[in-house]
Amino acid sequence: MGFVWMIWVKVVGVAVVMLVSGCTYGPQEELAQIENLAVRPDSLQFAVAVRYVRFQPATGLTAFPNGGVPNYLEKTAIVHLVDVSTDQIVELARIEAPDLLKTGYRAWLTGWRGDSVFLQLSGCPGSECYGDLLRFHHFALSPNAEPKTVTGRPEDIDRIPGMLSRAPGEKVYMRVSADSKVISVRTDDSEPFTERYMLQSSGELVAIAPNR
Repeated sequence: MGFVWMIWVKVVGVAVVMLVSGCTYGPQEELAQIENLAVRPDSLQFAVAVRYVRFQPATGLTAFPNGGVPNYLEKTAIVHLVDVSTDQIVELARIEAPDLLKTGYRAWLTGWRGDSVFLQLSGCPGSECYGDLLRFHHFALSPNAEPKTVTGRPEDIDRIPGMLSRAPGEKVYMRVSADSKVISVRTDDSEPFTERYMLQSSGELVAIAPNR
């Protein structure tokens, strides 16, 4: 009986050691990606919504069976305003995820009215996030003011041409395209898109050197 007890103690001890050693995380990492863009009508300006996270990836047993759940240290929505005529980039907002939106935190620009661009933040308070569990916060952002909480996007939002070619009566022509990291711009309807801006892992947006 004593021999069996010793084996049992060893098995339990090994299991505890594996469990403790398995609950580990790697070095801190940063990840940022472009969520969407919103062109300001009749201008050479556009806003960029960015999702930024700072986290520690799961290692050891916590990385199984599906890659593991990272230890998130920060989830933040960042909005940049870009003036293509000067390559000036201004940060309009940096909003860390509130508790009600911690899970599935996303940022989405819903359009412009005047000098304000409208931002929708979404997410959930619990571990699951879909359908009716989603919660939303809305903000109006402008270069000369703090982010202002609003009930939603105005109905009379400024409209932009929904075509690649120049629209009838369009005074200022600009089209913008993006993947998760690089933004391409076209300011002449007879010219191709050119890569102009790149998102860093820190969430900073920078202009691409012409000789890149």
